[in-house]
Amino acid sequence: MDSDEFFDPLNPAHIPDPDDFMAASRRGCPIGRVSEILYTANTDDLVRAVFDDTEHFSSRGNFTVGAEDVRTPVTMITQSDEPEHGVLRARLLKNLAPARLRNLTPEVEGIVRDAISELPSFGRVDMYTDYAHFIPAAVLYALIGIPKPAWREVQGWADAIVSVVPEPVDGLPEFASLMGFLAQLVEMRRSHPDDRHEDVLDNLCFAEPGEAELPTLDVVCHVFQLVVAATDTTRGLIANCLYRLLENRSAWEAVVADRSLLPNAIEESLRMDSPAQFMVRSVLEDVSLDECPIPAGKKLYLNIQSANHDEKRWGEDSRTYRIDRPDSAAHLAFGRGIHTCIGAPLARIEARLAIGALMDAHPAMRLTPDATWEKCDGILTRRVKSVPVWIDGKEI
Repeated sequence: MDSDEFFDPLNPAHIPDPDDFMAASRRGCPIGRVSEILYTANTDDLVRAVFDDTEHFSSRGNFTVGAEDVRTPVTMITQSDEPEHGVLRARLLKNLAPARLRNLTPEVEGIVRDAISELPSFGRVDMYTDYAHFIPAAVLYALIGIPKPAWREVQGWADAIVSVVPEPVDGLPEFASLMGFLAQLVEMRRSHPDDRHEDVLDNLCFAEPGEAELPTLDVVCHVFQLVVAATDTTRGLIANCLYRLLENRSAWEAVVADRSLLPNAIEESLRMDSPAQFMVRSVLEDVSLDECPIPAGKKLYLNIQSANHDEKRWGEDSRTYRIDRPDSAAHLAFGRGIHTCIGAPLARIEARLAIGALMDAHPAMRLTPDATWEKCDGILTRRVKSVPVWIDGKEI
């Protein structure tokens, strides 16, 4: 693919505002080759097909767009294939089972209340940095079992790491600090086996009958991935949904008046602005997609954002945010198949509670006149940089 018309994830000029390039690819280049190693899949049907095909495609090297996979000391859940993937997924899902999430919901509500209480009652506020930024991290750290006094420091390390993903992060001082902290946390938890908790750390530190004992390094790496992967995407969901609702004032007012509209508004936000832009699959066997042959050993960039804007799936207004769009939850923002995001139910709970509480506390809130949609830096995450509002609806 030599044309500048089509989306190229390796072209820095395409990253800040990729939607027109993606639309061109859906029309004229559903499968594109952007480097010697990397191909792109840009339509809904192709991305779904690859997610479902674990025979020809491996999750090994997921998110790595170069020839060499980023090396990790332990195979992470997002990079694993069966049967290893299923064993780890089943273990982590214990902390995200419906009963556990019901028990966690009051804690989420408390975190949201604390965040609301920190907001001023009038004036200009950035709802990303002053509100959405903190909530998902706090919820996740509570779920994992990270002590509350360390939350801010851990969040700073995680933010620095997320800002450079998918580039290697093992050279960052924040990486060393976070890994060292988590190792101490694991050893401390294991040194008190009679002091048990309903959290991820206990789940991974202490095996139940039929489960394998995990070495400290394995526990640290799995917790590390949760810390890095699950915070920025959920912050993106909350910030993006707030922006889209406020951008179209009638949508905000409709959901304020009828809170039953909020779940679909959240799903439509996930479709419109997929917080995780892509995943990568390694080609295990020679395969042909849309009559394009892709040899074994190559990589395929699954363009989630483009698939979620596919006109053939979503209609000609696919790049318009509509809170009444039918079947919005059929988006691919959380992936599909065996690797569907295990944190999706928790992310939905957080978004519903965070946005609903904000509507209760500040229903008159509106975007400032100078508000613009500007994507955050980096190729992996799609999140609006800021959500500037007059919190009481009045400019001062």
